[in-house]
Amino acid sequence: MNFDEFYQRVAKATGIGTQKELAGLLGIDPAAITLAKSRGVPKAWCLTLAAQFGLNPEWLKTGRGPVHQNDQGKTALIPKVSARACAGGGSLELGDTVVDELPFDRSWLSRKGNPARMVAMEVVGDSMSPELEPGDNILIDQSQNRVADNNLYVVGLADTIQVKRVQVRPGLVILFSTNQRYSPVTLQGDEIDTLRVIGRVLWSSRAYA
Repeated sequence: MNFDEFYQRVAKATGIGTQKELAGLLGIDPAAITLAKSRGVPKAWCLTLAAQFGLNPEWLKTGRGPVHQNDQGKTALIPKVSARACAGGGSLELGDTVVDELPFDRSWLSRKGNPARMVAMEVVGDSMSPELEPGDNILIDQSQNRVADNNLYVVGLADTIQVKRVQVRPGLVILFSTNQRYSPVTLQGDEIDTLRVIGRVLWSSRAYA
């Protein structure tokens, strides 16, 4: 996807005047804009802007079709990425390639957090069973990366991504599994600095097949 054409469409639809403003809307480092000029625009950018402004992702990508989504912007498409949150010992699948789009009510998303920073992932492993089962999709708000005690978060430890219920105590962070066969993971001291809070889990689906 050609960057210059993409940028012209975004500027027309949103009223932004600079590429720095575009980076702010996308929640990315301005250096990523420079990279997109040579490598092309990531598909996730279209989905992020579509969710934020009620735009038609196809129009953002190609310039074809209506500018806004056909249902007058009531539905937002959230990108589902190839990274998978492991409800177990940790997933090594860290790719951020967009593999699907999940529809959500825009007003509901806005009440829950920042739609522009939301992504969906698939759950693997059984450590959060029966709360989360393998194959479930979860919705994550990456803007909510400060831990509120006893909520569900997708977290990174070393090269793994996990979904856990997180509790914070003085000098301690404890990662809990719903499945009692899995022991809590306690981080303390310098270990706490190795924890990356990727985002808070806002919603989950249940796969029956």
